[in-house]
Amino acid sequence: MQLLVWLLITCSLASITSSNLASKKLLQACWNQQVKPVQKHFLRFAYQEQRYELEHSAQPWQQTPYQAKGVVWVNPLNFYQNDTLSSPTRNRTYFAKTQASDQTLLLLKHGEDKLATITPEMVAEQLLQAARYSPITLIDYFYRHRIPINLAHSTAQYGCYTATINQTLVRLFIRRDDGLLSHLTLLSADELLGDVLSTITYYDYVRQQGGQQPTRIQIDKINGRLHDQIKLSQPVVVAEAPHLLDTPLDYQRQAAKPIVPTAQLESYNEYIHFINLPHTDDKVMLVEFADFLLVAEAPLNSQNGELIIREAHRLAPTKPIRYFVFGHHHPHYLGGIRPFVHKGATVLCCSDNEEYVRYLVDAAHQLQPDSLALAPRPLKLEVIGAYKTITDGGRRMEIYMIGKQSAHTNDYLIYYFPAEGLLFQDDLVWIAKMGSPKKASARQMGLYRAIKDLGLPVRTIVQSWPVSEMGVKTVIPFAELEASVEEK
Repeated sequence: MQLLVWLLITCSLASITSSNLASKKLLQACWNQQVKPVQKHFLRFAYQEQRYELEHSAQPWQQTPYQAKGVVWVNPLNFYQNDTLSSPTRNRTYFAKTQASDQTLLLLKHGEDKLATITPEMVAEQLLQAARYSPITLIDYFYRHRIPINLAHSTAQYGCYTATINQTLVRLFIRRDDGLLSHLTLLSADELLGDVLSTITYYDYVRQQGGQQPTRIQIDKINGRLHDQIKLSQPVVVAEAPHLLDTPLDYQRQAAKPIVPTAQLESYNEYIHFINLPHTDDKVMLVEFADFLLVAEAPLNSQNGELIIREAHRLAPTKPIRYFVFGHHHPHYLGGIRPFVHKGATVLCCSDNEEYVRYLVDAAHQLQPDSLALAPRPLKLEVIGAYKTITDGGRRMEIYMIGKQSAHTNDYLIYYFPAEGLLFQDDLVWIAKMGSPKKASARQMGLYRAIKDLGLPVRTIVQSWPVSEMGVKTVIPFAELEASVEEK
């Protein structure tokens, strides 16, 4: 009996040891098939791509489609790319070039006419960007750095290898049956959307002089909300890549300048205040009622939300922030929402944004925890319709939904103070600081018509963004808006 137990244990240990040895050889097998054949040459292929991006669209989660095509030359230490990007919705075409090696990174970005300034973070990010078109450089990175297998995330089908690159958790999943890279995942922290997972899956491998290479790639982005498709031509091995960009004589990587968050409080009167944030170029509105506060707008991220809350408490330390409201769903106005939820403020929004607000509030923030992640609180949400009044019996603020009339987004809110004839809005008026007003843009025309339709006797308009960077006014007499509308 004891002999039988000993034999079973021995066989089990041998099986585990054999499995571990096979696992350790997976990355080597993958590198041998996909990287080694092009060590001293370049793999060249053309591609066609259908891409989708989240941009400054009319409503949350609205995707902007792009079509791209180009040519890639790649080997373990080099990635060259000629890219043509077309926007069907804008009827425009943009060109870009990338020339990356183990020594330099040169980028001519879409729509730019001079090389981008390169930071160490961009060099690391380029390794991940290249994986959209070929896994060669990333497989070689894992191989050269001797990344061990991650048994906790490996399965009977895949061996998993994990590394952190440029604050992104990267996992390669190599098939056990043939030693080819099946897919990889990228987990990173987005300041608005929280922990974001993207998956790049490689399909339809072909075998030729350059080893085993995929000819179809799918990218599932933003936790599976966006899906890009890339079709590759049959790859061929060439001796060298063309020279795409000239390296500047003074080429050097420059460390990114640190952003120092600062806040500057200015008072419009005894109860309407503005918090200027020079680092984001925003103006946040703080309204002080008899026994509570309202904050309108919080740009980009939780850090700025916390900064605004501290400034509000410094101004009125005994008054809670009862309401947080944002003019529309773009990050400059909604990005800092989470700290206000943590403080127990009621979020005011239109029905179009309810699902999006809940997504942002519920999103995981484990990679870069904020106050709401560390101490969760339930969302208090009030959906408003066309009109809402906030008052303490004396001071009065009116919120109007002008939506599509803004010619910008479907969810647009504006704020009006009847006693002052003051209107606060996000980004609709673009009147230059210098010179006479030019003909009104569609946004300016939309705001003007909304004011007239609502019958609001506006005397002054204050704008949230931009404050200083684009040379436009943030405090605008209504007469100037009217003059721009009448300009021919």
